[in-house]
Amino acid sequence: MRVGIDTYSYHRFFGEIREGEEDPGTRWTTWDFLDRAAQLGVDGVSLETCYLDLDDAVFRDRLALTLDEAGLEAVLAWGHPGGLEMGRSAERLDDLLRVIDHAAAMELALVRLVVGTFTHWGSEPPHISVERLIPRVQAACRHAAELGVRLSIETHTALPVPALAELIDRVDAPNLGVVLDTANVVRVGSDLMAASRLLAGATDMVHVKDLDLSEADFGDPGGWWPCTSLGEGDLDLRGVLAELRSADFEGLMCVELATLPPGSDEDRMVAESITWLREAIG
Repeated sequence: MRVGIDTYSYHRFFGEIREGEEDPGTRWTTWDFLDRAAQLGVDGVSLETCYLDLDDAVFRDRLALTLDEAGLEAVLAWGHPGGLEMGRSAERLDDLLRVIDHAAAMELALVRLVVGTFTHWGSEPPHISVERLIPRVQAACRHAAELGVRLSIETHTALPVPALAELIDRVDAPNLGVVLDTANVVRVGSDLMAASRLLAGATDMVHVKDLDLSEADFGDPGGWWPCTSLGEGDLDLRGVLAELRSADFEGLMCVELATLPPGSDEDRMVAESITWLREAIG
């Protein structure tokens, strides 16, 4: 297992202030983030494409060069927040295909995608969403396979975990896997250990989050789910690691912070979380 950071840990620094969060008054560029990742000595980064100007060739070239010089493995994380909009949007599929093209040109092996978000939760029976999504995801997988790119669908609060597993099984593409987000499976009401066990064999990357569940809005994935530094919350992350080891997982374990309660210092939390994760991986 290798240690990484997802840029969403610094979403406030990129100007995205979630409901209930404070504006820290700090703004970063992609280059600031990559400098910090290099300082922290991580193995890789997951780069949220919503914070990247990938249609700018000069930006892409600089990004590829910076990653290479820093020796950082990189994943393009596409789709925040609504992704494929549960298969309803041809335009969103086109956008994903374009990002796959950029990943191939930059020689990046993995693209994370999301099929929807918490605003889609419960809007229709999951099997209807799965049926609509199958041809969209199959089209993306075919395009990615032609370019030597692997795709991974994140557990992103749009579908129950069993429905996501069914979607991946029925797409039946050798270049399709899962990004396991330890907080999101709890937000949709799944047991963390059961979800990890179900998805571990298909997992390409992990978003390692911890949560303070003292005021959790169980049953409402869009509710108040504040993050903590890893090891300081209520999730059994060591249990997740055990399940992943049993499945011979060897991918990136990316520290990710989402909702930040008042008074949070994300840079301190990221550093603490990296220290915890390195110790836990052993």
